[in-house]
Amino acid sequence: MQTFRTLVGARLWAAVVAAGAAREYARGEVLLRQGDPGGYALALVRGRVRVVLADGLLVSLRGAGDLVGELATAGVGRTASVVALDRCTACCLSARALESVAGAALGEYLRLKLVEAVEQMSLTRLGSLARLARLLLAVIDLAEPDDRRVPLSQEALAQSLGLARSTVAEHISQLRRFGALRGGPRLVVADRDLLASHAGQR
Repeated sequence: MQTFRTLVGARLWAAVVAAGAAREYARGEVLLRQGDPGGYALALVRGRVRVVLADGLLVSLRGAGDLVGELATAGVGRTASVVALDRCTACCLSARALESVAGAALGEYLRLKLVEAVEQMSLTRLGSLARLARLLLAVIDLAEPDDRRVPLSQEALAQSLGLARSTVAEHISQLRRFGALRGGPRLVVADRDLLASHAGQR
């Protein structure tokens, strides 16, 4: 997944961050809430977030270097909620400031994120185990290097994928038996390559 920072380069990303006001968010805190007024976006400097609908269904995952809330910068209401997976730092920019600094790059970023959203929707044709494995991979791939923790409950994973919690619990047990996940109360990826094979990516 390409971030806004990789799209525009370090210099323009730094200008975007400098144009905003930094805010801190705790793990589990809602950064943006579905239905609230728009008019501004957030530039993620640190941490991971999930973009979800009211029923918990996952729209996308974003990490450091990404924008969130960019669809509602024109003043329309928020189409989804953004929830922190980690402790996050984000810079708040008005629609005018973001447009002034980012310019044409913002349109290209929106196009790329639309493509990602369509790809996310197409994953429903996969089996539930593969879908879960792909979600776990996406979460750790947005983390800091060597951080293989998945800070989501089984209930949140089930809601994200539109699956029954019992199905997710069964698949997690399978992935632990296979050696892709570690044992214990927390979700930690033990073997990324093995998890990728269950996701159908190898």
